[in-house]
Amino acid sequence: MDFKQISVVGGAAMIISSAVMTATILISFPYADQFSIVEQAIAHIGTIVFAGVFKVGYVTYIVGRYERKLSC
Repeated sequence: MDFKQISVVGGAAMIISSAVMTATILISFPYADQFSIVEQAIAHIGTIVFAGVFKVGYVTYIVGRYERKLSC
């Protein structure tokens, strides 16, 4: 198994999910008046979903580093 690739995938998942989470938080709170209630609800759900994706990405990243005997 290529654990370096696993770390790369985990890191990419964290970066992408944090960017999407930032967008959903901005839609949900400071710019809520510019979006419909349906869009706000989807953004709230997206915040929860992409927080979960971030956590899975973090675990994937750490597993890849651990298996290569690198510091976590």
